[in-house]
Amino acid sequence: MSTKLLALSLSFCFLLLGGCFALREQSQQNECQLERLDALEPDNRIESEGGLIETWNPNNRQFRCARVALSRATLQRNALRRPYYSNAPQEIYIQQGNGYFGMVFPGCPETFEEPQQSEQGEGRRYRDSHQKVNRFRQGDIIAVPTGIVFWMYNDQDIPVIAISLTDTGSSNNQLDQMPRRFYLAGNQEQEFLRYQHQQGVKEEQDNDGNQEQEFLRYQHRQGVKEEQDNDGNNIFSGFNRDFLEDAFNVNRHIVDRLQGRNEERGAIVKVKGGLSIITPPERQARHPRGSRQEEDEDEDEDEKEERQPSHHKSRRGEDEDDKGESRRHGDNGLEETVCTAKLRLNIGSSSSPDIYNPQAGRIKTVTSLDLPVLRWLKLSAEHGSLRKNAMFVPHYNLNANSVLYALKGRARLQVVNCNGNTVFDGELEAGRALTVPQNYVVAAKSLSDRFTYVAFKTNDRAGIARLAGTSSVINDLPLDVVAATFNLERNEARQLKFNNPSRFLVPPRESEKISSSTTRV
Repeated sequence: MSTKLLALSLSFCFLLLGGCFALREQSQQNECQLERLDALEPDNRIESEGGLIETWNPNNRQFRCARVALSRATLQRNALRRPYYSNAPQEIYIQQGNGYFGMVFPGCPETFEEPQQSEQGEGRRYRDSHQKVNRFRQGDIIAVPTGIVFWMYNDQDIPVIAISLTDTGSSNNQLDQMPRRFYLAGNQEQEFLRYQHQQGVKEEQDNDGNQEQEFLRYQHRQGVKEEQDNDGNNIFSGFNRDFLEDAFNVNRHIVDRLQGRNEERGAIVKVKGGLSIITPPERQARHPRGSRQEEDEDEDEDEKEERQPSHHKSRRGEDEDDKGESRRHGDNGLEETVCTAKLRLNIGSSSSPDIYNPQAGRIKTVTSLDLPVLRWLKLSAEHGSLRKNAMFVPHYNLNANSVLYALKGRARLQVVNCNGNTVFDGELEAGRALTVPQNYVVAAKSLSDRFTYVAFKTNDRAGIARLAGTSSVINDLPLDVVAATFNLERNEARQLKFNNPSRFLVPPRESEKISSSTTRV
């Protein structure tokens, strides 16, 4: 490289760094002063042999403000999502389907073991062993910690659809705010690769900066080309072959497969004949793998576990003021370890809801009190279902940003910021996502016979404050304070406080019920 080109490159590097610092300073001041929100669809689609991955642009202001990223994976029958790990914790909601998933926790024992048998064509005996494999089903929330290798597999005819939120703002992410997937195998495009060179460009630069940006992109491509001498795109691809031959004590052919050379199947691959997965024999004997009876049993187990924490939560809350740090977090050294931690909990419509009104709908939440691993991830979630013309009252999240993803149907949502401005007033329909920043007030009314959604929240004990109905902020204020605050007569203030007997879910009005039934007829 010539001296002139080197100087030019350094100049651009300093310019880029200066732009990054300016962006960071600007974002601290203005990033969350959102005057408009949008219900967004994924804008990137990456197809693989066994399915596809769709992503939302994490550079969008509302995702940057919440410091999260969203993606959606679809797995066909006998499809395996290849093992990978991320730079930030994830919450994965299973919108549809059933299957298996596994995680690899460094230092934990391989507790699932196959019987010893002879491998055909070889004289030696072998026995496979690996860490625990879990079953998932529709409605499950799966918690995936930072840096932990994760894989999933669909063994059913129904495609698996999994919605994943990555919390790039987590303190566990020490890399950067761009979500990154580190794949162990294959040669596939990173879900968020196309966004990495666009971060902040539109807000930083006007049209005069386009040539500079193109130069930086060209420089990056050249750097990648010079650094790598193979076509692979996984964490082994960049290593010298000799390194891997020595590290694994295998031949070059296996190393080539390890590095994904000349392989274009993508991040989701088809498994010929299906996977042979070790499962506990007692369950396998009782129920065929993936049968409905097995799922019902899982559901019963989930509901038993979910019923217990109702008084269990309050006991933990009482302990918080009197006990030490470990008791405050509910740890006693025996409840669970990292190696045996429960990693999933069902919050779908079939589960026992936390809030239920037969005329309005149901709400189910999962926090670190229900699923302790969420305390590590600092995430929680909520599943909601609204009947037609029912609504959830205006409320706000006290301590979390929230990303609402519509699973089915459509609803009208309104979101209001601290200035009293409406930043969103529109429909949220299936397949779209809406970010609701912390403390912004949101309300929704279903426009479909059944509107269902999942909300990912960036706090493991996310709390809400309702502004209408029983036990709301308005309801809990003294009557005279309400009257004086809103310049009302006492009788009017009483109506404001007590006319809505619902807590969170409000049934449709009688006129709307009649109109709805007439329409169906």
